[in-house]
Amino acid sequence: MSLRIAFNATPLLSPITGIGNYILELGAALASFPDIDAYSFYRYRWRHAPPAGQDWGDGMLGQRVLQGIKPLVPFRAAMRHSTKLLGFSRGLREHRIDLYHEQNYVPLSYDVPVVITIHDLSWIRYPAAHPIDRVRWLERGLPRALDTARAVLVDSEFIRREVLTTFGLDCESVHVAHLGVPRGFSPRPPSSTVRSLGELGLEHGQFILTVGTIEPRKNLVHVLEAHALLPEALKSEYPLVIAGARGWRSQGMLTRLRSQDDRHVRFLGHVTSEELACLYSGAALFAFPSIYEGFGLPPLEAMACGAPVIVSDRSSLPEIVGGAGVMMNPEDPESTAATIQELLADPGRRLEMSRQGVERASRFTWTRCAEVTSAVYRSALGLPEESSHPNRTRLDALSPPAIQPNVK
Repeated sequence: MSLRIAFNATPLLSPITGIGNYILELGAALASFPDIDAYSFYRYRWRHAPPAGQDWGDGMLGQRVLQGIKPLVPFRAAMRHSTKLLGFSRGLREHRIDLYHEQNYVPLSYDVPVVITIHDLSWIRYPAAHPIDRVRWLERGLPRALDTARAVLVDSEFIRREVLTTFGLDCESVHVAHLGVPRGFSPRPPSSTVRSLGELGLEHGQFILTVGTIEPRKNLVHVLEAHALLPEALKSEYPLVIAGARGWRSQGMLTRLRSQDDRHVRFLGHVTSEELACLYSGAALFAFPSIYEGFGLPPLEAMACGAPVIVSDRSSLPEIVGGAGVMMNPEDPESTAATIQELLADPGRRLEMSRQGVERASRFTWTRCAEVTSAVYRSALGLPEESSHPNRTRLDALSPPAIQPNVK
């Protein structure tokens, strides 16, 4: 039986971040499932398609126009929200939707059965890392969503445990669907990266990379301090390259980054997906010192491109990286500096880490994520799990421990 599934694609109107990428990648994967008939709500209109492909942009031009108009419109937030709710609820009825999957925590409507995705609980663990209005929105909306949803999807076993412990849910209602490697992320030889890296003033295999939104939770100051502790010659030979858009409370870190010696630290800001794949492939090491992650997509992308990775020994990161990477204490820059120095002095070990990372990353696919997700849809509606998709397996066979965590 073909299921009419609704998706709320309005997060794609903002600059694309982790949740936006989740919406697009999962949508693209679900498009190959013949038993999923997708409808997406975007720009206050409905589309008979999953949110995937080039035409689902980040709405930057529209956002700039809206910013100019907003001050001229009284009660704009309430009017905009009411219009969105009315259009969404009307579409659920008109398209005879069987189930609505809200991929950004809090549903717009409960007029049909609902499945929600919770990506992390950082707004509880680190509320200062979020705007206060987002924290309040989640505090108000998520409890009702959890009471009403037929099932909950999470990105990692770590977040599943957090959700179960924090909200006291039935363990059978919370399902892990690991994210996948985005399209275009695979190892690239020097001949393929020379142009892109050259435009950034970098050489293949001659820099340390870290990637993440410039915000306190990403803890970029840790790798900055660790790199500063390296011998002068090593800092010059392997400069630290930081790529990431500005985030919440980023001004202090941005000021610090812009004051660094360009011979030792390069701050690139936001980079394209193509540039990012070349950076991962060309990095001698990839360091990810984040304090808290629901999944941690950058380390997975880096492993897929063959970069040896060092990640925090916290939250979901050991689960995702496993034995293919090296763990670091994100509160001890001296120890991290020693680890970096040891790895830079051992090309053979880095080559083996690269091989193991590519192999581990290959286990994380968006097709597999879509298989788990669509099986959860059918389970939430009380339907048999069998379908016409050629790669479909049973829900209990798709869940962890398919990818075992490597927790100390």
